[in-house]
Amino acid sequence: MLNQKTLLLLLAFLVLQPVIDVLTTASLMVLNVSLTVGVIVRALYMLVILLLLLKLAFSSRLARKYVFYLIGLAVVIVINILVNMNLKDPYYLFQELKFYNKVVYFPILFFGFNLLYLQLKKHRTPFMEKTTAYFLYASLIISAVFIISFLTGTSLSNYSHTKIGFTGWFFAGNEIGAIMAIILPVTALYAIEKTESFRTSYYWLPFFLLSVSMLFLGTKVGYGGIVIVLAASCISLLIIYITGARTKKTRTNMLVSLFLLALLALSTPITPVFSNMYAHLSLLNIDLSKDEPEKEEDPEQQEGMEGEEEEEEEPKVTQEQVQNLVFSSREKYLADYKQDYADAPIMRKLFGMGYAGDYEEPAPGQGPKMIEMDFYDLFFSLGIIGFLYFIAPLLYYAMRFIVYFVRYLKETFTIPYVMYGVGFILAAGIGATAGHVFTAPAVSIFAAAIMSLLMVHSGIIEED
Repeated sequence: MLNQKTLLLLLAFLVLQPVIDVLTTASLMVLNVSLTVGVIVRALYMLVILLLLLKLAFSSRLARKYVFYLIGLAVVIVINILVNMNLKDPYYLFQELKFYNKVVYFPILFFGFNLLYLQLKKHRTPFMEKTTAYFLYASLIISAVFIISFLTGTSLSNYSHTKIGFTGWFFAGNEIGAIMAIILPVTALYAIEKTESFRTSYYWLPFFLLSVSMLFLGTKVGYGGIVIVLAASCISLLIIYITGARTKKTRTNMLVSLFLLALLALSTPITPVFSNMYAHLSLLNIDLSKDEPEKEEDPEQQEGMEGEEEEEEEPKVTQEQVQNLVFSSREKYLADYKQDYADAPIMRKLFGMGYAGDYEEPAPGQGPKMIEMDFYDLFFSLGIIGFLYFIAPLLYYAMRFIVYFVRYLKETFTIPYVMYGVGFILAAGIGATAGHVFTAPAVSIFAAAIMSLLMVHSGIIEED
């Protein structure tokens, strides 16, 4: 059994994530180096987790299973590299290895957190409460960075032109947006657990500050994350209230979350995401306004133009424009990838086309373009065999938890399970639509921690 303090120290690495990301920004913008603090520290942490897996493999069958799985994943990636070195031109080995370092981060940390939580469970450590606290501290650091950078006018812009949005002192807007969306339901969990009455509703302040920071981003992910979390809070608290827990605490939190949802709806017209939606519509040449003629026309002329006016009254929005509005041009890259995959030889179909598929010589300072929809990126990069191998543990444990949750609904329909579940649903949803979750170590560490916590706390994962 490992030392409890060491285990908690490894878990507390979650708190340092926003600090590492700020230092990464400094590395890129001040020192102008590509080997950033984030890359080094997160790689070292992954190495520590791997050593933990290997150490526990001597005494744990579960750890041995995880080690064998990772060896198999390494074999699949080696085959991928060998195939593409011969069939892909141009081929940049360093870029490929860098990408696969990001790909393996989630499974390694997921397995590592599983064993870490199991060890904490043996120590009778309240690991869910500890994890909630660490997520809360990370959220407070993120909120402080956003607010201070905004007030001092030092915030980085999330967009280069047309749209409005700020990323604080965080370099990657998509990644910090995904992190905040994943953390947000845990701050709601903290608020609900601590708030006993309206007098103690100040415990919702961390949630409020993080929500405001997410609105600063100006992204659909940020805005949608707030709506989903507040809606989940309202609905779950209402169900709990109706089914028996008619307590002052439940009623208070339900009303607070409902009030915040109403406040969000009222403030929407002044948020950056609202302006950005109209800017995006303008870029797509979509005009939703209806122009009414002010001057009187000749009766005969007006009669002749009547049919034409009727046709112009309703703006027509094509399916392609809707897809562009939702996916921000990702659907165009997806279409290109599908064509390249269709033309690829069978070995590349089975074991993947490597990082970013087939690409031409990139312009100076630019890398190959990915789809930025994680499951598609993983499928085309790893191929049929590689993708199924990668996704198998995720699907296996997710399905087991869903079955467990539904089967024991009376016991499992609790605010902690609902909020942590919403956190992982947001991670999967953002990964599928906006990317930068399962292929971004800064984000995948939070997704791995949430999923592991649910598996171990529910008893789905146990030492065998």
